[in-house]
Amino acid sequence: MSRNLKLVGISGSLREDSVNKKLLDVCQSLLPDNVEYEYADYTDVPVFNQDKENPLPESVARFKKQVESADMLLIATPQYNGSFPGVLKNAIDWLTRPEGDNSLSGKVAGVVGATPGQSGTIQAQLHLREVLGHMGIQVPAHPRIMVSGAYDLVDDQGKLNLPERDAKSYEKMLQELVKLAGVR
Repeated sequence: MSRNLKLVGISGSLREDSVNKKLLDVCQSLLPDNVEYEYADYTDVPVFNQDKENPLPESVARFKKQVESADMLLIATPQYNGSFPGVLKNAIDWLTRPEGDNSLSGKVAGVVGATPGQSGTIQAQLHLREVLGHMGIQVPAHPRIMVSGAYDLVDDQGKLNLPERDAKSYEKMLQELVKLAGVR
């Protein structure tokens, strides 16, 4: 019997009603039975400052431990000014600190994004993939999940409902992520 895998979701938007958080929530219904999902809330992680990393702030230590417990990550990013948000970059910076204690080392990560606009977060995803690739994190190339017009896809209960084509692509991307995590 194979062991269960753990997927940790990270949203690039800290907004409570974020469509990117809702996009992460959608993954729970698309994951295989042998994968457990957990959301990483890092709203209390401070702005990175090397002077503050010894000792690590408790919120950072908790966030790092949660990410380290994951077999794979799923990062949902909005697009702010043509790139991914600064809070997400800040989170990534803390995850790689202090020097020699990289919580992202050896991870695989999926990248998805939702926006109320029509860009589908393409620029943000490309920049995020570049940063993750620089750190040696393996990211499946396809399919890419870029949800446009996301506010129109949220129902009266606040749930994001993907069109069938997008849901199938999302499921396929998650299967590829699980496959990559299983062969490490």
